[in-house]
Amino acid sequence: MTEFVVLQTAVSEWTETALINILGFALIAGIVTTTVAFGYRAVSTRGAPVGVGTFAGLAVVAGWLNAAGLEQATIIDETPLVHHATATYVLGAVVVSAIAAEIGRRIGDEVARDVFDITRLAATGEIASLVRSARLSIAIQLPERIDDAAGYPPVDPSIKRDLAGRTVLVPQISDESALRSRLATRLERDYGLGHVSITVGADGTVERLAIGGTRSRIGSSLPTGTVAMAIRTDPAPTASVGDPIEVWTSEEDSSRLAATGMVRATAGDVATITVDADAADRLADSGSSYRLTTRSEPPNDGDGLCSVLRAADETVRSVTVEDGGTLDNVFVGWLSGIVLVVVRDDEVIPFPDDNETLRDGDELSVLGTAGELASLPPNEAGTMH
Repeated sequence: MTEFVVLQTAVSEWTETALINILGFALIAGIVTTTVAFGYRAVSTRGAPVGVGTFAGLAVVAGWLNAAGLEQATIIDETPLVHHATATYVLGAVVVSAIAAEIGRRIGDEVARDVFDITRLAATGEIASLVRSARLSIAIQLPERIDDAAGYPPVDPSIKRDLAGRTVLVPQISDESALRSRLATRLERDYGLGHVSITVGADGTVERLAIGGTRSRIGSSLPTGTVAMAIRTDPAPTASVGDPIEVWTSEEDSSRLAATGMVRATAGDVATITVDADAADRLADSGSSYRLTTRSEPPNDGDGLCSVLRAADETVRSVTVEDGGTLDNVFVGWLSGIVLVVVRDDEVIPFPDDNETLRDGDELSVLGTAGELASLPPNEAGTMH
């Protein structure tokens, strides 16, 4: 009985000491995290992330426990380091300190917002996210007149009416070019525009805004030696886009084959077709209407690839390697973009390895964005597809 009382007294004293120490660690972690959260909000006007506050509070507690263990070989009374009681003590200190750190983070953030009069944005949506990410925003007033961008298809009039006089919120940017780029990207994304041209005055106002639709860029996808032309068909063409067709004259007394090609677009009784350049001259000279018949051809994914390339930001550029040029004796892997094919002495090398060395006379087809392809040397023989 006496031994039980002594054991109960010893356990109570150890437990009491452990609880007091754990509460002390929690108090230290809370004070440290409160200070960190207060300073973070004061400097950045944004709340400290959860991980930052917890790490700051636990770092102090962990450092204290490690220092005590290294100095005395124990961290509480005479309990060995390798003991389940010590493990329980450390785990309790970490858990309680983490909770106190989170409470301290919230208290420090709340106090800092009251002291520095920082109003927290409770709204949600794109504008609120924009303001939070940039801390400050400016209102850009678009002009009442929206012009058409030269060289681009006109957009729907409803888009112009929607943009005329509209106020757009953008992050506060001092650099004029960066402001134009940010605003243009925003308008292109929100309204599905192909091009946006902005003129900003000295006072930061938008003096001129020109917009255009996405260009089909049919010429960039035409094979060498072919042209695209519009012809009148009677009756209206039944062939769909991408079908190989035969073009027949629709004379009353006789009908003859005028050309072969491919349908690219149809509108009523007018069809846009691609044919050889010589055939295009014959079709243009006659000035009559034609009949289209569809030819059988093995299926391929060429038209799908062309449509994807036209819609993507990337494009394909063909470059010829010249003797002593910047591409001579250069590895394929060193080039910006993706080298799709290398044509060398009538040998086609698709998707060459990165260690493939370029030689004089090699013809490359490189896929990439305009910025990536700009690093390629100028080439009079190069073409954009």
